[in-house]
Order: sequence, then C-alpha cells, then structure tokens
Amino acid sequence: MVNIILVTHGNLAQQMLDTAAQIIGKPAEGFATFAVTTVASVEQEAAKLKAQLETCQDGALILTDIFGGSATNISLTASKDLSNCYVITGLNLSMLLTAINSRKKLSTKELAEKIEADGKRAVINATELLI
Repeated sequence: MVNIILVTHGNLAQQMLDTAAQIIGKPAEGFATFAVTTVASVEQEAAKLKAQLETCQDGALILTDIFGGSATNISLTASKDLSNCYVITGLNLSMLLTAINSRKKLSTKELAEKIEADGKRAVINATELLI
C-alpha cells in the first residue's frame, strides 16, 4: 500500500486530515503529517523527512501545499534519491479524498497521476459555471 505524507506549512496537514475524516465519517488510516515552521532549516527538516521516507517499502507519495514553498523544497530534497517517491504540490481537499479512497488499489505512480488529475479537475470557477 502506498504511504502518503502530507507536508505543509504549520498545522494545515493535520487540519486537512481532520476535515477529510469529517467528510468520510472516520479517520484516514496510514497517513502521516509533517509540519514545516518558519524556524525550520531545509537541510535539517529534509533529513528528518528522508528518514521517514526510507521506511516506506512500497513507495511514498508526498502531498505539499504550494509549489516553491518550504514544504515542497524540503520534500524534493528529502526524496531526490528515492526512485518510488513522488511529490505532488497544490494540496486541496479533493486530492486528499482521492488519496484516501484510492491508495490501496493503485501503484505509487498511478496514484500520483490520479491525485494530480483530480486536484486539477476540482479547481472550478463555480460562478462562471453556473451563470
């Protein structure tokens, strides 16, 4: 089963998991969170995250909040030498729900592709759509 780690600024990762649990009616199992703070050093935090990733035998998927941010930079640094690890940025609730519902049936690469596609599909200008 694909290991999934949410890496975000502050407590966003845990809040996203809590919100997803409200929607699906139970806590999401097998997910980990990694909170990045303003005092974090990219190198030190990447070393901590890499140690966590190295225990993921079936591959890992990292979902981060924003491209170019510290969370993504830490994730890319930590995963650069790991062949079955993907970093997907722009975390939204739709992506997280896809991850929860699909992680047991897809490979790491397939899940990364599905999460990216579902995340993009979830971004809609609802006003324009409904007018």
